[in-house]
Amino acid sequence: MMATSSTGEGYRKAWDPSKPGARFYGAYFAVLGVLLPFLGPFLASRGVAAVGIGLITAAVSLAKLFWAPFVAARVDRKGLVPGTLTAHLVLSIAATLAVLLVRSPWALGAAFLLAGAGYGVVLPLVEAAIMERIPPFSYGRLRLWGSAGFVAAAAVASVLVDRLGIRVFPWLLAGWMTVLVAAVLPFEHHGAPAHPAPESGRLTAGVWGLLILLTLHQVLHGPYYAFFSIHLESAGLGPGWVGALWSLGVLAELAAFFVGGSLERRWGLRRLLGAAILLGALRWAVLSLPPALPVLAAAQLGHAASFALAHLAGIQLVQRTAHPSAVRRAQALYSGMTFGLGVVAGAALAGPVYAALGGRGSFALSGLAGVALFLAWIPFSTRLPRATLSAAGVRR
Repeated sequence: MMATSSTGEGYRKAWDPSKPGARFYGAYFAVLGVLLPFLGPFLASRGVAAVGIGLITAAVSLAKLFWAPFVAARVDRKGLVPGTLTAHLVLSIAATLAVLLVRSPWALGAAFLLAGAGYGVVLPLVEAAIMERIPPFSYGRLRLWGSAGFVAAAAVASVLVDRLGIRVFPWLLAGWMTVLVAAVLPFEHHGAPAHPAPESGRLTAGVWGLLILLTLHQVLHGPYYAFFSIHLESAGLGPGWVGALWSLGVLAELAAFFVGGSLERRWGLRRLLGAAILLGALRWAVLSLPPALPVLAAAQLGHAASFALAHLAGIQLVQRTAHPSAVRRAQALYSGMTFGLGVVAGAALAGPVYAALGGRGSFALSGLAGVALFLAWIPFSTRLPRATLSAAGVRR
């Protein structure tokens, strides 16, 4: 007997999510383009100490790990109630604007925790709906709009913050969340599961294995996200070169999403993820070399693999491996574990490692751990269901 997975025949449904999906990704990651660069400086301007800034930043990321899977499981079981996405974003907007009225670190932390919880619900629900309906090999071309939105919003926010001061940060964040409300409206009516199950399906060992592996892969990015700029400055590079090298990584990411469908068609998702993990390990090994500009540029081009291709393959493997009655819960856990728990744990671990080993030693350790992760992936990948090999995601 053959059962169709959530990525299978769903793309033949009448509603095409491609254009609304591109708008959604652009708006969703534009919010991050404001949040990530300026949350820390805003909290510092309110007198929050370094420890408090770290805890609040972590809370924003981790909020989606505790609330989004609960909402997603309910949607898998009962369907998407129209207004669910909008209501969570309205909560985020209200919480963001509330920071204009409060001063204490605890109140600021509570406000940003609520903002992160509402904002974090939206992505897994919409992504699951998009991947149920788009043709094979087209996810990367949609997802690249997220990277473009991040870059554009960060650039605009930088100019406005420079001219108006950091006090404008909550208004910018709430403004982009309002744009995101408009972008999710089509998914309020078309984003429901095709066949909600009476009970949310259990996540298999294969799904949990993927989630753990992809989370560990993200943990290995900790020294990069926390200390790459410091590593560059210690090598004598000025702000111009630091910005240029970060930008090169984003350009590599965009290029990877653009060609990701072709690579997926040629290699398949399992081989693509394996290659991304191995190339990620190579990227960290390159960063452990003496920091000459050609070496640093080569490492930044590796962002195409360690982030973009790993995400492109990983998120689709999670979608195809999960039972159709548990897809949204699986995607919520993917978002919360990898880009929530993984990012926070990686940054937390990077501090003592960097203090003990320095920049080059930290990246060398990430490279060795990446090789170990690749060696673990090889036998695990052979145990994934055959559905992960086919474009249509048909389970046999």
